[in-house]
Amino acid sequence: IVISGPIAAGSTTTAKTLSEKLNLEYHSAGDFFRKYVIEHNIPLYAKNQIPDEIDRKVDKELTELAQKGGVVIEADYIGYFTRNMPHVLRVLLTCDEKVRIKRALARKHTHTETEEEIKLREKGLNAKFRKLYADENFLDPKFFELVIDTTNTPPEGVVEIIKKRFLEE
Repeated sequence: IVISGPIAAGSTTTAKTLSEKLNLEYHSAGDFFRKYVIEHNIPLYAKNQIPDEIDRKVDKELTELAQKGGVVIEADYIGYFTRNMPHVLRVLLTCDEKVRIKRALARKHTHTETEEEIKLREKGLNAKFRKLYADENFLDPKFFELVIDTTNTPPEGVVEIIKKRFLEE
């Protein structure tokens, strides 16, 4: 199962909970990159300051894990990379932008950001993807089998929708 979505749509919470409920390994690109930027004193929104080879390495490793199966992966670009893997359930979480910004501003457990930094981070993710991989929107619903709007759906509900779909396949 791979899960993507814009910042604060709930992809990390969903992926972690889902991996626990299904007893599958959990992997997160976000966890790696948050640690990397802290260690290298790079602002979280400055994706362009992360060497391209680091991005490519992480993306390749996560895509190879998805190819093997038996995992839940949360990553921005993973839906695009697994678009031709029929054994992978690709999930896109969406959410109203105002709600996402409010959620992100309320975070204290991983990092804090301003609204401007959140928007810069989204632009940076998009620019890096287009530079390294393709001139496409990596969050285009066409790359996903299941699209869930988390604006008014609690995390437990989101997890249940995905779990049900996964167990049907």
